[in-house]
Amino acid sequence: MIAVALAVALAGPAVAEAERMAARALAGGSTPAGALAEAQRALALTADFDPTDFVKAGRKGEVVEDEFVAARRAYRRHRALPYEAVGAAQARLGNHAAAARYLRRAALLEPTEERVARLARSLLAVDRAPEALRLVLGQARAATIAASTLSLVEQAVDAAGLPSVQVEIDRARLAAAAPAAVYRDGPLRLIAGGRLSTGAPLGLEDGTVVLYAADVSCRSCSDDLQELKRATPTGVRVILVPASAEDQALRQILDLYHYGWPILIGSGAARELALVPGSVLVVARGGWAAVAVKPPFLPTLASALQVFAAADVRETVPRKTWSGRPIDRKPAPSAPPLLPEGLAPGEDEPAPDEFTAAVAAYRARRAAEALRLFEGLEARGDGWLLPPEARLDRALCLAALGRRDEARRLLLKTGDSRFQEGLDRALEKVGTGC
Repeated sequence: MIAVALAVALAGPAVAEAERMAARALAGGSTPAGALAEAQRALALTADFDPTDFVKAGRKGEVVEDEFVAARRAYRRHRALPYEAVGAAQARLGNHAAAARYLRRAALLEPTEERVARLARSLLAVDRAPEALRLVLGQARAATIAASTLSLVEQAVDAAGLPSVQVEIDRARLAAAAPAAVYRDGPLRLIAGGRLSTGAPLGLEDGTVVLYAADVSCRSCSDDLQELKRATPTGVRVILVPASAEDQALRQILDLYHYGWPILIGSGAARELALVPGSVLVVARGGWAAVAVKPPFLPTLASALQVFAAADVRETVPRKTWSGRPIDRKPAPSAPPLLPEGLAPGEDEPAPDEFTAAVAAYRARRAAEALRLFEGLEARGDGWLLPPEARLDRALCLAALGRRDEARRLLLKTGDSRFQEGLDRALEKVGTGC
């Protein structure tokens, strides 16, 4: 907090003016086009990073290393606001692809709940529901979810064709609260059925069920069942699954400790559910979610059960918007990485033809042509090649043209790139002439 306060106090007039302009644009401005123009001016006003705007300079205007790092952190927090303002203005104009690029940078530089929400709404507008859902689920791990966040989760789940909002919230919470648990998507259904030692059928549709799969020797059963007793609250059913029809050892332990849990009779259900001997499978949400837990069960099992005890949304599962297809948990797409020669790509793929041509020109040692193309890409204003990445590409072209001093100054004054480490390496390379 002290560093933030110091940065605010020391911020130069350009920084303060950029923030005032961005705040006005973010508030709406006179017209959407006017708000965009003002936000773009705010973004351009502090495009050059000057560390002395954020920390005290040393002798002769120098900034020591620790203060330089602190200054760049403060600069990045400052830059988040103009990026957000440009993104919000683009969204008001209906340019959601461009809006998402600027808003993603704002959330990278200083993530806030509102910035993430703005980004998610633009992603939904361009049919990128899975990405929007991953973003808002990061805000939904808390015990109490804000109504606005829950509404965004619902919109993203429906747009993605998933069967349940609650299950998606559960997954996010489990990843944080019980990372050792292995999540399994439902629906889990039993074709072979199953009957309990009480005579009742095995049902997975009502409430939460804890299935303990005993191993053949049952050597760990005593310790495992004691852990189950401590971890399982009232109202959660526990069902014991023997490794074979010879379940005498398991029954003896039940009698010894006076556990009243039923035993699953027959092996068909165990095979269908792929139960691993010596582990626990928790089935919840009517069979639409499950987690496997290996021993020791505490504290992971208790945490998983606490997650499944929450009820954040009323819904009929599967939802009407469910696609009817099995859930495909594809890994989150990552932004394009730096190219081998250090050139920075834009925010998403596929790259526009101009970028492909610029890279080809650079590789063919036609640096002037590449420079012109990179400048044109930045000037389009659609956010595909944001200013920091365009500056890196321009600097490499300038260095290739022998204009190393210009390149070095451009790199030194860039502090809000998603490739900041790569930019620092480029600065070292340009400085040494390698």
